[in-house]
Amino acid sequence: GPPTGASGVEVDRADDGSDALVARMAGATKTVWLTDPLVGDRFAAVTALAPGKGFSGSRSTIDLSLIPTAQGLAVETPTDDLKIEAAGDLVTLSRPNGLTLSPPSATLEAGEREADAPKRAPHPSLILEEWAATEGFSERYRRLQDAAAQETLAATDNPRAPIGARLALSRFLVGSGLNYEAIGVLNALIAQAPNMQGEPEVRGLRGAARVGVGRLEEAQVDFAGAALSNDPAAKVWQGYIAAEQGDWEGARRAFAAGASVIDDFPKEWRARFGAAHALAAIETGDLPAARQLLDYVFSQNASAADQLAARVVQARLFDLTGDKARALAVYKAVARAPLDGIATPAKLGAISLELDKGALTPDQAAQQLELLKWRWRGDATELAVIRKLADLYLQQGRYREALDALRSAGKRMANVPGAAEIQADQSKAFRALFLEGAADGLQPVQALALFYDFRELTPIGADGDEMVRRLSRRLIDVDLLDQAAELLKHQVDERLEGVAKAQVATDLATVYLMDRQPEKALQAIWGSRTTLLPTAVNSQRRALEARALMDLGRYDHALEVLDRDQSAPAREVRGDVFWKQQKWADAAPLYEARLGDRHKQTDLPLTPAEESWLVRAGVGYSLSGNRAALDRLRGQYSPFIARARSANAIRVALDDDLSGVAGAADFAGLSANADTFVGWVNAAKQDFRKEAGGGRPATPAR
Repeated sequence: GPPTGASGVEVDRADDGSDALVARMAGATKTVWLTDPLVGDRFAAVTALAPGKGFSGSRSTIDLSLIPTAQGLAVETPTDDLKIEAAGDLVTLSRPNGLTLSPPSATLEAGEREADAPKRAPHPSLILEEWAATEGFSERYRRLQDAAAQETLAATDNPRAPIGARLALSRFLVGSGLNYEAIGVLNALIAQAPNMQGEPEVRGLRGAARVGVGRLEEAQVDFAGAALSNDPAAKVWQGYIAAEQGDWEGARRAFAAGASVIDDFPKEWRARFGAAHALAAIETGDLPAARQLLDYVFSQNASAADQLAARVVQARLFDLTGDKARALAVYKAVARAPLDGIATPAKLGAISLELDKGALTPDQAAQQLELLKWRWRGDATELAVIRKLADLYLQQGRYREALDALRSAGKRMANVPGAAEIQADQSKAFRALFLEGAADGLQPVQALALFYDFRELTPIGADGDEMVRRLSRRLIDVDLLDQAAELLKHQVDERLEGVAKAQVATDLATVYLMDRQPEKALQAIWGSRTTLLPTAVNSQRRALEARALMDLGRYDHALEVLDRDQSAPAREVRGDVFWKQQKWADAAPLYEARLGDRHKQTDLPLTPAEESWLVRAGVGYSLSGNRAALDRLRGQYSPFIARARSANAIRVALDDDLSGVAGAADFAGLSANADTFVGWVNAAKQDFRKEAGGGRPATPAR
């Protein structure tokens, strides 16, 4: 409901004649100062005790504005020396030299006495066509400039001096398209009289001038101020800015809010606003509205440049409605214009249409787009050219060229409409390469180089980690172990924690062992210990730790690590440890167990790893004098000898005549040839291939 005990405001005049305002508000407590971070306006809030009481009206002076409130008192001020004192039921607002109680517009009429001074527009942000000089430009400019200079001099010691002459000059400059000069005049005015920061016409004129020179973010701040909240002309400017920034929905809403005053603008701006609104309608799918808006633009008889810009939008409309031939004809006609800012998007449209209908090959289109990329730079048009070029390169499998093209936009254009799409395209291309398999056709060395050159595109989180692991698996497959280890180590040290870190550290330890670096493998395992790991991962980590210790000659420690683990990886390492300890009777059964029921598949020849297990099992049984086991082994595997790669080694290993007679030295050469490490490396590579999503080997490195 409405506040009770609403305060009243009255003037209090001191003995020296200075004025202050006094507001009556029961229970006033304290003053809190606030600053709008976007616009920079200063506010003061005077809090009060319950029950609810506020200021129901509004009052504005040059120095301050009282805003309607439901509770307490709110004061907006452009000054920096306003003093607010809350004492009991009275709130006193004053300045050291007294308040100026005239309304803000009181100073604007002064200075307009010159007959040729541009008159104020009906709305603060509106530009009038009559402001521009049709003849006698230099003479009029000089007179307005002289009047503004005299006014500035008079205001040196009096910040509350009239500003009408300076505003008249600003109107003339904005109307004549001299926007940089207008911005300078208005900024100097605000610097000399900070209270003018809240004057609607000052904000409106400066915002229009800033739009004219492309300073859209600064103009946005001007039009967003409370002083212009009810100005329909400001809504038109906001719609134009939103369209330039790619905010199509926001542009349509703002243009609709300011529709009543668009016809009051000069014809050039009417054409620009109409073309921007038409483009926003196209982007939001309202093609009938876009057609009507373009008809409006062409009826304005604006300059050739503005009409050509609208023709580019019209060609886009023809394209979307299926009239490709007409769209292409318009694009080609506009592309011949000697205005690069308009001709470049038209040329891009023509290239796209000719590519779609087969009149250009992808290579020809890419060559033309490369030239076009340098023709016009720094705005959404350049980004559109780059996106089209990168898309062509990706379709041709030219990944490096595509990523280079996308990266060429860089951070310099981070705030340009389309920059977010460029970043999304880069991420999508990088994801396709290293997560979805597009880079599998590249040689591993090429893929690694591409990854390192664009590694800043690696996404945060699980997808980025999976990219690195997939690439490292391909490197492992072609024995680029140092490079694979470097990738995995970065993941372990910099990106991962907990279970994920332990899993990647397990891969890292495997790579170090394959590269015969057992010390580093132990560091990887010990530095990533954690609880709650899956049983299979724990078994794998124990086996890797034991294998590293075995490679360092610490056999007893390796067996302690394995303890009672009976998993396949543990039994494999345990057999190798026993073998190195020359515990033949313990090692041989483990190697035979690894063969399992392989003897039943007589139609398939033994793999190199299976041959090495068979040789070691036979040698172990011979050295331990276990004739019965040796006879069984020979009976089961004799059919495989003829097709074996190491047929002679297997025949000697299974020879019963040597059992109990030959010593370890006699079998030394035979045992060396049956190296289980090579079999373990090949099995590890196969496991990495399966994790990467397929069993095929990677493309060999050159």
